[in-house]
Amino acid sequence: MICKTDGIVIHSLKYGETSIIARIFTRELGMQSYLVRGVRKAKSKTKQLLFQPLTLVSMVAYHKEKDGLQNIKEINLKETFQSIPHDIQKTSLAIFLAEIFSYALKNQESNSRLFDFLHDTLLYLDQTNGRIADFHLVVLLQMSRFLGFQPRNNHSRRNPYFNLREGLYQPLVEDATLCLDKELSSAFHNISVTELRGLDKLRIPKTQRKDLLSKTIDYYRHHVAGMPEVKSQAVLEMVFSP
Repeated sequence: MICKTDGIVIHSLKYGETSIIARIFTRELGMQSYLVRGVRKAKSKTKQLLFQPLTLVSMVAYHKEKDGLQNIKEINLKETFQSIPHDIQKTSLAIFLAEIFSYALKNQESNSRLFDFLHDTLLYLDQTNGRIADFHLVVLLQMSRFLGFQPRNNHSRRNPYFNLREGLYQPLVEDATLCLDKELSSAFHNISVTELRGLDKLRIPKTQRKDLLSKTIDYYRHHVAGMPEVKSQAVLEMVFSP
């Protein structure tokens, strides 16, 4: 079957002497692995730059229902990022998101709403001139709703502590390793109800941002099976350090 679809390149790895295997989250087919032959040859008609993490592409692919490597008939750049490659903060955010996507979308089936959210999120990052210090936190918690573990919106004076495993706010701390304290829980709630267009109004204290990032990643780790240590976390913390 031949399918025309848009895609977000998640990552690629070398295969043989001249080829690569590219993991691409597609709008129509979900996450797929594509064998791209000869792309590393100097005279290849398909440019290797198309397979950089988070590149937005349009493609025509040969699709077989059985699991395994798929093949691309045609691939083109859909959008050209103007600022992400040249802005250290945006570049760091993109590297971090690409790593998170590689874990969270590993076995993701077709989900057009999730795809559109990620697509629009990347364009927003590239085009915005506003504050982006809390961008990654908002993106992760907004993305969780498409993945099936959105935090329950029940934060209140009666329920001030967020439980990472249960995904809700509760009245008491039963396990300190699972629950955020009151201040972090309140900030976590504020992030979880903020849309990207409201980033300029979000005011997270710099002293909390590092802890919130760690706890948000822990939240993902509780709900995404087999999620390892996030290597790009340290770089992001350094770039947005107090």
